[in-house]
Amino acid sequence: MPVRIVDFAVVSLAASGFLLVGETLAATGPVQTQPSAVASEVSKTLRDDLDLEGITVIMVGSEATLSGRVPTFWDKTQAINLTLAFDAVETVASELTVPGIEDDTEVAGNVGRAIRTYQFMTIWDYVGGGVEDGVVTLSGSVTPDRNKGDELFERVAKIRGVQDVQMRIARQSESRRDTDLRRQIARRALRHPTLSHYALVADTPPFRIVVDETVVTLVGSVRSGVESRILNSIARQAFESSEVVNRLQYPR
Repeated sequence: MPVRIVDFAVVSLAASGFLLVGETLAATGPVQTQPSAVASEVSKTLRDDLDLEGITVIMVGSEATLSGRVPTFWDKTQAINLTLAFDAVETVASELTVPGIEDDTEVAGNVGRAIRTYQFMTIWDYVGGGVEDGVVTLSGSVTPDRNKGDELFERVAKIRGVQDVQMRIARQSESRRDTDLRRQIARRALRHPTLSHYALVADTPPFRIVVDETVVTLVGSVRSGVESRILNSIARQAFESSEVVNRLQYPR
């Protein structure tokens, strides 16, 4: 099946290590608790803290095996991470399953909405990606003002039918120089007579101005080649920009 490319009309790349399956944690000393008692405690915690019923927990030595059906991929990651929080558990083998959806189009549409409605998405963030067999890949670049990668992961992982989330979202530089450069280019762009209409129709325009280490990348879409050239010129005229990469799309 070909990968369905989804234009989420936003910006971002980064995030790692959400699913800790098989990760070995350093032992803190000999385990005194009986495996059956640990399994019972894990089951109780999953039920009480995550409202997950019917999860089977089997302990063999310090390895816990989780099996059963969970509503979403987010529940799966939470169950694994919560199990790893027990001192007696060093590794987790997951046999947990998430209900799938036959059509990736439905998943892609829900992912797009989850990202577009993320309240902290700005003109300086971009997220794109694709969906194949329920596996969502998110890529792009986000500003460093908060942990946007983790927050986007959670929003997408909670969508029905998502089987996995591959994060390739980069965190931009938080230098004062880059921060000033972002604001300068955005302010000049949205005040330009040819581009000012974008400030009237939406909080965040369809184009994005990504700045990292003084390299400016223009992504997303504009109405014409003229708008693309104007944005490119504004970015190049910014005093601190060292390089401008124009990836804007427009009707040909």
